[in-house]
Amino acid sequence: MTDSVLVQLRRNVSATAWGFSIQGGQEHGSCIFIQKVKPKSIADRSGLRAGDGVEQIGHTPTQYLRHEQAKMEIIRAGNELDLYVRRNAVNVSGSSSTQESNSRSYVVEDSTDYRGYTNPNVQSRSFKILQDSLQYAEMQEGK
Repeated sequence: MTDSVLVQLRRNVSATAWGFSIQGGQEHGSCIFIQKVKPKSIADRSGLRAGDGVEQIGHTPTQYLRHEQAKMEIIRAGNELDLYVRRNAVNVSGSSSTQESNSRSYVVEDSTDYRGYTNPNVQSRSFKILQDSLQYAEMQEGK
């Protein structure tokens, strides 16, 4: 019999990876589950295990979530991630179809802290629109 448990993951900064990857989702006809847990990671130290079926991310049930939606819920959690999991819901060690399994496995975050070069002169489109709107409003006030 499997147990349903709360696994609480906490980190000080979002640059630190959780150390797990998820697989599955509604589009794959399977539950969201933990595919891998990196040894000595936050996920590992918090008690998350490969094969855990994710029933809830925070307050959001995962039953009807697509894979990308589940990833976004994890990202939205910020630095305090609560996962309600069912232990040993999926057998990940002896997968009969490795190729199929690998095609559906997605890493939630890189396992390194290096995020690459960020050009300080590059801005998101949303930021540029907001900045242009503010400049326009300031020009209107100055008339």
